[in-house]
Amino acid sequence: MIVETELGKVTIKPEVFNEIVYRAALESYGTVDIGKGGFLNKLTSMLQKPQEKGVEVIEENNRVIINLYIYMEYGLPLKRVASNAQENVYHRIKEALGDVDVVVNVKVVGIKS
Repeated sequence: MIVETELGKVTIKPEVFNEIVYRAALESYGTVDIGKGGFLNKLTSMLQKPQEKGVEVIEENNRVIINLYIYMEYGLPLKRVASNAQENVYHRIKEALGDVDVVVNVKVVGIKS
């Protein structure tokens, strides 16, 4: 993504988004792990860095769409955990990048105890 400032242009790699999202999500209430469910996704995730497992970042027209796949802790309210992860990731991206249009989609793929 390219961000315009008064001093010029700044290029931000997708890996930076992945790292911010990964850390923010794991710090969220009730989130125990990040990654897509399913056997095939688990096999491919063995080759990926931890920050890339359950995070998809899509950039289009100065807008960042983040799809986050989380595992939540058993016994906690589903809506509260997903909402907390969504808000935490949203605010961290806004804090890091400033005036960027951000959409965060959280998908709960499993429950762990």
